[in-house]
Amino acid sequence: MQSTIKSLIKRCAKISRTRVILDCHPRLNACTVRPPCIDTSINKEEESRRIIFLEDVPSGRFFEIGCGDGKLGYLLGIRGNLTYEEPFYLTNKVRFDRKFQYVGLDLLARPEENVIGGDICSPEFVAMHPELAGGCAVVYSNNVFEHLRHPWAAARAVSMLLQPRGVCITVVPFSQRYHEAPEDYFRYTHKGLEALFSERMKIEVLRSGYDILGRRNDWQGSGERNDAVPTDEFGAWRETWFAFLAFRKIAEAT
Repeated sequence: MQSTIKSLIKRCAKISRTRVILDCHPRLNACTVRPPCIDTSINKEEESRRIIFLEDVPSGRFFEIGCGDGKLGYLLGIRGNLTYEEPFYLTNKVRFDRKFQYVGLDLLARPEENVIGGDICSPEFVAMHPELAGGCAVVYSNNVFEHLRHPWAAARAVSMLLQPRGVCITVVPFSQRYHEAPEDYFRYTHKGLEALFSERMKIEVLRSGYDILGRRNDWQGSGERNDAVPTDEFGAWRETWFAFLAFRKIAEAT
């Protein structure tokens, strides 16, 4: 049985060089080869840019949850796996500013940078910012939802912030080392993300799957955020996957 499986894998690798899954039936004592059933071909920054610049994605307010410096460096400046290019960023920033008016959310407000302060999980968040309610063309977050203690409350806020047919893009770890910013609570599958948001509104999924470009990176933390992991002969953390979900809001949930 083992020799049969090894032979089958070698033949598949020579023919297609693609990932395969062996589906073994215990009673039949047989294996069949089937392709991966999830999308692992996503480049999270490239796909995010492609979607926001689609003609049928409305222009208007672009709201970023957990915005950091508020400059959208990841979204507008990265081509591949964490490779930032300043000229590329500046070109995309011009294009972005033609279509969107940026508003960021972080723990502390910085009005001069169009960043408001607050907690997206707070039940009062939308009521405290009525100018945003139902008026966001795009809601975007990148590596934020793992740090939210009550992500279902954040999903509710997103449903109230998005305008009809507005688009939400969420990038969040499926597999990543523990990292406090200020805390680290959750990991998500692509279906988990879909369930989280579809409970609050009717959605049309535009893209759902995984970015695995960093899967074999030797990704060690600095230790400053309780994010260092043991190292061995293979290095440090080497199994980083990001879940990706982009959807359009169709209607409020009933």
